[in-house]
Amino acid sequence: MCGKVGKIIESWGKKYCRECWDKKPKKLGKGHSGMVGMDKLTIQGEMFQKSGLNLEKTKKGNKIFATLYLTHYPESKGIVGRQCNYFVKQDGEIIGIIGGNSPPLNYKKFNEFFGKDYNENNWLNNNVFRLIKTERNLGTKVLKMFRYRVKEDYEKQYKHKLIGLITFVEPPRTGAMYKADNWTFLGETQGMKCSRRGDHGKWINKEWGKGTKKLVFAKKLKGE
Repeated sequence: MCGKVGKIIESWGKKYCRECWDKKPKKLGKGHSGMVGMDKLTIQGEMFQKSGLNLEKTKKGNKIFATLYLTHYPESKGIVGRQCNYFVKQDGEIIGIIGGNSPPLNYKKFNEFFGKDYNENNWLNNNVFRLIKTERNLGTKVLKMFRYRVKEDYEKQYKHKLIGLITFVEPPRTGAMYKADNWTFLGETQGMKCSRRGDHGKWINKEWGKGTKKLVFAKKLKGE
């Protein structure tokens, strides 16, 4: 820390004052698990088939998706493990991104909520939800679409039943969209962060460090 007084921002184990944080370079390059963003993002003018509000599946390596993700989470190391990533489109125009990836392993709150007959292969972490367009009830509509779409895609891709979704919300956000979509509030985290590492797609090794307390929500999917 520089010693200045004011709001402290904690990111990946380091603390910054607001001035230092604003000056900190936000890199879009290597070190993001294969996600590489663009220095400049232009979405206006992209040509897509007009079809109202819909989700379009994409890969994390897509540069538009990566840019929207990495500028939303500039300190992220990228997306790892199982995943389903989507563009949110309205009348053919990209208006955001949403996705799910492998959840933390052996997390007691989730094990109790979903039941002993299931494990981490049966639920996903809604790890990103970013809209760059504001419209009344838009977030709730997209979240509902995501719930139905990701269940179908996940089961087809990974051959495991998807019974639910979880998410972490960092204050001062309150999780209003999840509450509106009838997700269950499970409490707060202990302020610990976990990184997962492994080989050949087996993200089983966990490393713990200090993080920020977050609100935890979960949602059981129909047909589980």
